[in-house]
Amino acid sequence: MNRSRLLFLSILSCLLYLGCAGANAPLDLAPAETARVVIVVEEPPQPAEQPEPVAVAALEPVVQKPQMFEPGAFEDPKVCSTCHSAIYEEWSKSMHAQAWEDRWYQPDYLLAHQETDGATDLLCGACHAPIAARTGLLPPADGSKFDAASRRGISCDFCHTVSGVEQMFNMGHVSQPGKAKIGPRGDGNSLYHQVKNTGIHSKADFCGSCHMVIHPVTGTHIIDTWDDWKNNAYGQQNIRCQDCHMTPTPGVSKSPGRAALMGKERDNLAFHGFIGGSSYVQDAVGNKHQAELSREFLRAAAEVKLAEKVSEDGTLELTVDVHNVGAGHKIPTGTTYIRIMWLQVEVADRTGKMVYSSGHIDKNNHVDPDAVFFRVLFRDAEGNLTGKSWLAHGIGYDRRIPAKGMDSETYRIPLPGKGEYQVKTRLMYRSMTQDSLDEIFKRTGQALPPVVSVEMAAAQAKVRF
Repeated sequence: MNRSRLLFLSILSCLLYLGCAGANAPLDLAPAETARVVIVVEEPPQPAEQPEPVAVAALEPVVQKPQMFEPGAFEDPKVCSTCHSAIYEEWSKSMHAQAWEDRWYQPDYLLAHQETDGATDLLCGACHAPIAARTGLLPPADGSKFDAASRRGISCDFCHTVSGVEQMFNMGHVSQPGKAKIGPRGDGNSLYHQVKNTGIHSKADFCGSCHMVIHPVTGTHIIDTWDDWKNNAYGQQNIRCQDCHMTPTPGVSKSPGRAALMGKERDNLAFHGFIGGSSYVQDAVGNKHQAELSREFLRAAAEVKLAEKVSEDGTLELTVDVHNVGAGHKIPTGTTYIRIMWLQVEVADRTGKMVYSSGHIDKNNHVDPDAVFFRVLFRDAEGNLTGKSWLAHGIGYDRRIPAKGMDSETYRIPLPGKGEYQVKTRLMYRSMTQDSLDEIFKRTGQALPPVVSVEMAAAQAKVRF
């Protein structure tokens, strides 16, 4: 291990707080260089950041000492289920409920622990196991000291005892566990607890404090969803995270009902399934309905449009425009160093024979490495591309579609002869790469289900030469 890496780890190990750790994204999915023409409208791609020395003094705003409470200060969500059974049922099948025990998350969490001598235990654990982090039960990284409430991920009593947000990144929530439960209204009555409203649960800031992660040593934006939203048209119009991700279908909708068994009838109840793009994991754990809702969200996010022209020499010039029409942030977002979105392009002749293919899936379930990828990769201290967020010294590759924006890719494809050709283009998505799962198996022997792709959008055209 070189000197700069030792210095990096020694600084990181001194930090107390906080963020979400990333996962291992192997380098063989780094996009290959191509001669294709790229046009981005509304928002240009971010330039790659070069690693720069980071002064320790400059890190002070990122580092905060976490609040600490006695073990048992937060209640087990099963207690809440007695009166809030419908909401509990929604939450219990959400990714929030699985945040700690997620068998896809755990191997990379432990890898980060090993590679940083435990310095990332709270860096990611504060968001994935917030109750454990705030009651002194984390570390150790294996969760061996966790009580029942700690194992339930991001649960009822953690969220509903948040009274405010002190910083808009790295879990800057202010907790006040106790008999007062805080929500978006404050006008309910309960025999078991007090009901309060501080206003924070109705703001995007409530979500953003976890969905905005800054590397505490290098300042690299590991997850930038909140900052992205805040500065785009959705944020400027205050179309909040809750308006899309706490409704059971894409877009803003109302779902009337009662939050509690004897509660008031409301014209709209927030959906606690927190739907995103995790259809693969939801399918794998048996939550089929949630998986389908995730696919609906993905399909509502984008559109693909084609423009085609065949030159006299038989070269097909195919321009694929990918429009972000439904997401209030860039696509993909969140842990974009794990997730991938890519273009699959096929050209077939009149007999169905394939004359061109890009972005296909091979027999080992890997995506064509020369495909056009939309994703983020970091740059480590030596300038190498990496998907390990704990090693991020800057952004090495960032190509995503901005909210209400689009990205274009032009392919120049030689056609083998005269005739008619069918062009099929698909925008595909995976919440993690197959390479990541292969690496987990090699490292731990844990075999996870093959990752499944989702078609977000598609377009077809016929051309003649």
